[in-house]
Amino acid sequence: MRSIIRAFLKYKEYVLLAIIAVAAGLVFGIAYFLKEQFSAVMTVESFLAWHNILEFTSVLFSFTVFAVSYYTYEQTGNLRSVFLGSVFLAVGMVDAFHTLSYKGMPAFLIENNSSNRATIFWIIARLFTALGFFISSLIPASVKIRTKRIIFVAVPLITSISALYLATYHPELFPPMHIEGKGLTFFKIYSEHLIIILFALSVLMFIREYNKTKNKMVLLLCVSLEITIFSEAAFVLYFSVYDIYNYLGHVYKFIAFFIIFRAIFINDIQEPYRKLSKAKEKLRNHAENLDMMIRERTRELENLNQKLMQDLKYARDIQKSVFKLRNQDWEKVRFEVKNYSSEMVSGDFCNVFKIDNDNIGFYIGDVSGHGVPAAMLTIFLNQTVKTLLEMETNELNKISPAMVLENIYRSFNSTNFDENVYIVMIYAVYNRHTQVLTYSSAGLNVSPILIKPSGEILEIEIKGFPICKFIEFYDGEYQNHALKLNKDEKILFYTDGLIEAQNTDRNFFGDMRLKEILQENYNKSASELSKLISDGIFGFTGKKEIKDDITFLIMEVVE
Repeated sequence: MRSIIRAFLKYKEYVLLAIIAVAAGLVFGIAYFLKEQFSAVMTVESFLAWHNILEFTSVLFSFTVFAVSYYTYEQTGNLRSVFLGSVFLAVGMVDAFHTLSYKGMPAFLIENNSSNRATIFWIIARLFTALGFFISSLIPASVKIRTKRIIFVAVPLITSISALYLATYHPELFPPMHIEGKGLTFFKIYSEHLIIILFALSVLMFIREYNKTKNKMVLLLCVSLEITIFSEAAFVLYFSVYDIYNYLGHVYKFIAFFIIFRAIFINDIQEPYRKLSKAKEKLRNHAENLDMMIRERTRELENLNQKLMQDLKYARDIQKSVFKLRNQDWEKVRFEVKNYSSEMVSGDFCNVFKIDNDNIGFYIGDVSGHGVPAAMLTIFLNQTVKTLLEMETNELNKISPAMVLENIYRSFNSTNFDENVYIVMIYAVYNRHTQVLTYSSAGLNVSPILIKPSGEILEIEIKGFPICKFIEFYDGEYQNHALKLNKDEKILFYTDGLIEAQNTDRNFFGDMRLKEILQENYNKSASELSKLISDGIFGFTGKKEIKDDITFLIMEVVE
């Protein structure tokens, strides 16, 4: 029993089609035994009244289907819908001609003395319907084509008016359909068979579509066409235009057109309002819960922001630890380093370290960008320098800045860094006994400044190629330069963020202000001069947040 229930639930749509077919066939069979009783009860006048009601209602359904599809076409662009609407405009007009020309009705253009003209209109309307549904079943429901709507009015109007003219004034162009006293002709019967075949093919095509889409509108079309097939079958069996099968055929047709009206009109008119009502209800519920959602989202964002800030602080501590100036009490030389970040972490870098008993190495520079990506690049640089010095067995290479930069250049080009990433820096080695500073530049764009004990300041010219992804075009040949230093001489190394600091008027701090500070305070120690430079920058900017990282290093020879 359970398996039967599961099978029913799985195939309930097809069970519905089967039930409708059985019910329609049962009524079909019962009508056979009620022919005489029907003829006795149904007078010609009563039949015409019912015929008018059923047919004009069907005509109204046809025009409604056309109006809905036609006036929603600009919004939907649905080709199948507007095509079916166009078909129903022609069908509605020809069905109206059929009703007005039915035998027993008042004269319509000519006297209605024969049943043949109404039958011609009937066959034309049914052929339009059958062909229209068959063609529409071949048009995918998702096809959207926008064109001028007038074509969907002009074609059915011209076609239906032409049918009216030809069937009324040139009936000889059509084979006889119904002969009084003899009944239906073979042409009429075969035409009905052709129409039934077209409807059956359309049902199969729509069932195939329903299997894929489960669109209930398509299922309703299948039900309508199934009933239409029984309607056409009834019109194969009638003898008189007033008998029971003619009446039953019109009833079936009325039911079929009502279902089409339900499928198309209700779907296109009511369904948008239903969706709108659901959307309003959903929006109302959403608005009621909006405050709570905002609080929850805000709390989530606050937690996420707090975690990000903690991560950034952690990254900042790591970076500071890496570039922290250790062993500041160097023999015969002193170093003073300042770093001010525009964000939590810095894209500038500076480090001073001992190479051996005689030589001290240091570097300063800048990487492209700001924030965490730039900070990670500075960590890469520090680790690369450290690794190169630890692995280098040739002592001369350790104290050769050019060789170190060249190795950094090659290491950088072996990474997966983006091509837009680059590093500019200067790397130097100072020998405390010879007092010779050997340095090499990798594209640092600001010149170091030499401060003599006499107060004279000189820019040290530097040239070099940035460390970037360019090894296939340039081998990275860097040059060493030597500078003999004397006691009390100082050198300022810095990044471009120092002279490009801006005040509230967007004026730059500039190299002239920097040189004025150096000239006025040439006799100050490295630590004192470092503080004066910092005070000068932030006094100029007015404590305004800096847009670029600022880093500088002062080297002072004390013996």
